[in-house]
Amino acid sequence: MPDKLTPLEIDALTEIFNIGIGRAARSLNQMVSQTVDLTIPEIEILPNNEAKQRLDFDTSMEISAVTQRFSGDFQGQALLMFSKDNGLQLVKLLLGNKIPIEDLSELEQDSLVEIGNVILNACFGTVINFLQASISIDMPEFIQGNLDQVFTYSSEYDWSLYIKVKFSLPSVDITGYISFIMDITSLEVFQESVRKFVYGITNAAHS
Repeated sequence: MPDKLTPLEIDALTEIFNIGIGRAARSLNQMVSQTVDLTIPEIEILPNNEAKQRLDFDTSMEISAVTQRFSGDFQGQALLMFSKDNGLQLVKLLLGNKIPIEDLSELEQDSLVEIGNVILNACFGTVINFLQASISIDMPEFIQGNLDQVFTYSSEYDWSLYIKVKFSLPSVDITGYISFIMDITSLEVFQESVRKFVYGITNAAHS
């Protein structure tokens, strides 16, 4: 079982991912005519079964998700998840409210993949930069189903870096979730990279 993150490590991870989603927000703002603010109110390392309980999804609720596999210094699968209704609402707001709701389902997959690609790649970019990690990322894929079906795509991994993300637009706030799902070996390598990063900052502050 991995060690619990210390408060300093949680602060460091929160800062790293806040920088990543800040970059993603700027990219989304350039893509659409609305201002999009992204914030991270929660981040934690949890077993998958506990991470699933943190997600505000009923077991039967339809979920729209974008997934990307990653490999290298640590490997696993990243998921960006919304309830189906929230995913459609986000696409509608980003593409323009004039689009009829019946036409949105055809656009949802491509639009959410594009949104997921922007957000997940920004997160990967900051992880690679700050933790000096070597990671390769596969192309994003769209998946839809209930919570268990979505997590089946990463069933070989047992642990999640769970991140709650708030999308703030002028007219509405939408909640999404990111999980970086890894096996115990990759998670321990990831945590050690975080510790080295924190140690480097602490040493620099006292030198």
